[in-house]
Amino acid sequence: MSDRSEFERYQAFMVGYVNRINKATLNVTIGGVRIGTAKYSRLAQINLHTRIITFSRFAIENVPERGRRYLVLHELCHVKEANHTTRFWEIVQRYEPNYRQIGHALDRAFKVNVKEHQQALMRDNNRKDSLLLSPNRLLNYKTSTTEVSSERFLSEIDDNSESYVCDETEFDAWDSSGFGAIEGGSDSDDDTINSGIIYTPSSF
Repeated sequence: MSDRSEFERYQAFMVGYVNRINKATLNVTIGGVRIGTAKYSRLAQINLHTRIITFSRFAIENVPERGRRYLVLHELCHVKEANHTTRFWEIVQRYEPNYRQIGHALDRAFKVNVKEHQQALMRDNNRKDSLLLSPNRLLNYKTSTTEVSSERFLSEIDDNSESYVCDETEFDAWDSSGFGAIEGGSDSDDDTINSGIIYTPSSF
């Protein structure tokens, strides 16, 4: 998703995708769908007040189709049950009986995407370093933006105080009760870049 129009097309796809899955399964009311750039552990989150679902691009791009579908279902289930309780996993299992295996596959794909992105950032930063250190640009080194791209990449989300975050622990570890590990929850750590576009149900 390198250019804005491509990003908007991809986000528009996700809006329709979430709507179709929602109508075929839980049929809950949601406030909107957006794609954010998240820290390297968050796959998605839902704001429990606005019911806006934010997906990390790393969790929906270049992942198994069934994993993407499961991630959508996972977030929709939070409308019925906010926390990762036994009841939550029972609802998930009703719509995706193989959620454990699919969650593992999704988590693996997510981690590959994150790793590739980190490597791309490093290559880009190394290229900037070599340009900044050329003889005619040494004086500009103190204003280097080498670390800014990754810093910006790791900042900001809307109102996390009312958001339920689903991080990689929900998808790569399971407890002995037969339901997913009960992790996550609201926090105040801002960490997703808002794309600036929120698609509401009227956009579906």
